[in-house]
Amino acid sequence: MMRIHQITIIITILVVLLSMNVTAQVTNQSYLPEDAILRIGKGILGEIAYFPDGTRFAVATSIGIWIYDSITGDQLYRLTDSTKHTYGINTLTFSHDGRIIATESPDATVLIWGASTAKLLRSLDDDEKEHLRPIFSSDGNIIATSSGTRSEISNKSIVLWDVRTGQHLFSLAVPSSAFYNKVFSPDGKIIAIWEHRYKKIQLWNVNTGQHLRDIITQEGRIDNLFFSPDGNTIVTFGADTAWRLWDINTGEFIKTLFYRDIDAFSNVCISVERNIFASTGTADGQVHLWDATTGEHLRGINVDQNENVGTIGFSPNGKLIAASGSDGTIYILSTITGEELVKLIGHKGYIETVTFSPDGLTLLSMGSDKTVRLWDTINGKLQKTLDGYLHSVNVVTFSQNGDTIASWWSDETLRLWDKKTGQLRKQYPLNHSKWGRNNLRISPNGNTFTAVNSNGFTCLWDVATGQSLNTLSKERYDIDQIEYSPNGKTIVSRSSDYTVRLWNADTGQLIKILNESTNGIYGINYSTDGTKLVTRSRGNTVKFWDTSTCKLIYTLTGIIGGIKAVYISRLSNTIVTSIYDESWDDGVYLWDGRTGQPLQDTTRVSPGISFVRPSPNGKIIAMVDGHSSWVNIYDISLRQSMHTLIGHVSFPYCGGGTITAVCFSPDGRNVVTASGVDGRAIIWNPSTGERLKTLSGHTSGINSVAFSPDGKTLATSSSDGTILLWDLQ
Repeated sequence: MMRIHQITIIITILVVLLSMNVTAQVTNQSYLPEDAILRIGKGILGEIAYFPDGTRFAVATSIGIWIYDSITGDQLYRLTDSTKHTYGINTLTFSHDGRIIATESPDATVLIWGASTAKLLRSLDDDEKEHLRPIFSSDGNIIATSSGTRSEISNKSIVLWDVRTGQHLFSLAVPSSAFYNKVFSPDGKIIAIWEHRYKKIQLWNVNTGQHLRDIITQEGRIDNLFFSPDGNTIVTFGADTAWRLWDINTGEFIKTLFYRDIDAFSNVCISVERNIFASTGTADGQVHLWDATTGEHLRGINVDQNENVGTIGFSPNGKLIAASGSDGTIYILSTITGEELVKLIGHKGYIETVTFSPDGLTLLSMGSDKTVRLWDTINGKLQKTLDGYLHSVNVVTFSQNGDTIASWWSDETLRLWDKKTGQLRKQYPLNHSKWGRNNLRISPNGNTFTAVNSNGFTCLWDVATGQSLNTLSKERYDIDQIEYSPNGKTIVSRSSDYTVRLWNADTGQLIKILNESTNGIYGINYSTDGTKLVTRSRGNTVKFWDTSTCKLIYTLTGIIGGIKAVYISRLSNTIVTSIYDESWDDGVYLWDGRTGQPLQDTTRVSPGISFVRPSPNGKIIAMVDGHSSWVNIYDISLRQSMHTLIGHVSFPYCGGGTITAVCFSPDGRNVVTASGVDGRAIIWNPSTGERLKTLSGHTSGINSVAFSPDGKTLATSSSDGTILLWDLQ
């Protein structure tokens, strides 16, 4: 009987653990768009804030707001509305009582949420106006937004709204297209607005919408503006990096704040509880404390004499202040004694935000390393690190076996992900500011990758170990372009001395040298079968070389305009050249692949082509319009247009195309187009021109798309800092 009871307990525990594991997985991959099966990345970081009751904290990103438990750091849910904030979230603001959250999106809408229910309550938006930078009054009943018509940049105003009903109360007309700051008085009865054109602060009655008075500042720009805790003084921080105090009742200037040899300040925060504000000097390594009413300098607290103090923030009771150094260290300081209490060490890079919990026992920090960290302010221990908030994803591709996703991010890091779980397998941070994203290549078999830095220094790495295999470039020739052969066994490089070199892709050893110094090569690429090497010169000529002998086969001449790309169609024995110079000569031209002679019926197939993508069998090509947003499917063998694919957002009057990526499926039966503006990927049947599916889910433009080798999965990478995997079955 006892054994049965023990077995029952064990089974119960296993069931609970299994359900917890499933719940965690569901939570991690929740809120996926339709047809998406996996999301990699949580978006690009915006702002962080504690709920006023301290039980949770919120992290705003480009794809929504993530809510976490303040004690465990566990992810609870994501706050988003796909029909409104379609371009992510810039800022989040809590009402003072913590009941309401206001969020602002790049699409110029403001949403009001219930903090406890995570339900959307109302939207402050319309078709005619954009609403930005929401702030709450002290009682949380009124919200102010900077608003204006989308078509008239000079028609701007501050709009006051009733938070409970969403009713528009007043529009405070500001005779300028540039007002930068607004703030409520502590009692919520007055709103102060910095108006740029006439260099003054306008004061308005919140309850009546009446203009009270102006404070003439004569400053070039005010970057920060706030009331003293008693509401009698306004403190301004100007473009000249000095702080000034103004009398709220008379509008008169009180004093300018300087201290010793420090004639400029870089940051400020205020403690309502202690009626003081803190500022940081531009180079003295100190935090300065001031009386918020009189402007009297109270004390300077040393942080590090050799560092510029960055972000600062008061604890709720004003007895502690957090200050960050340039190396990512955070110092917890006593505002009463000036003593350094504890150091928080863990971030890599500078600190962007620090914020105390309501009880002051924990601290949230957000760094340039794209992590959010939760700290114990008593002992300095790191309680939780929240990662997954990444930069814009520029390139995404699959490994040859389809199990791994390789991505190249704008933070100059190559990351490898598990396709099934989305877990990060490896990452290779390259030297920031040295390695250009356009000069990183991953081998087709996924074994190696190469990168070229701004000095022409080129390295070959092993993907499995991250070890450097060889250095391709030497001091006497700087490499500025590299390409892998289709089979991944060879690398071709173009150097500043107009020399083309072939390298072993596994070892980095030099194989052959192809000398071409007549006109200067500015482009190289392989033919699809790897037997030919194509060089494009500054004299608008294209040369074809035999990769086995490095001998010249033939030359294409008579091309007008810069050559963007060259493709060879094996089935129709035709050469395709693409020209895009923002001139009337833009277009695609066809040549005889055997002789290199222009075809008799060669004409400009289509003007304004920005780039061309061939199908796997080389029979058709997709030509992308560089001035709008359509794709022409063209049959090379028949030499005629088949279909025009139209479906993305277009800006024809801006003269720029919006399509950033086009890719054929491995079997050539589908083609996907992606937009850098509307954030959508559209799958088409290239034979019929039929739109098969529209994939929507990114909150910013798509930079790259890739099919898995079996064609069943599509990966899209976006400027919103995420990769989405889509089930095409």
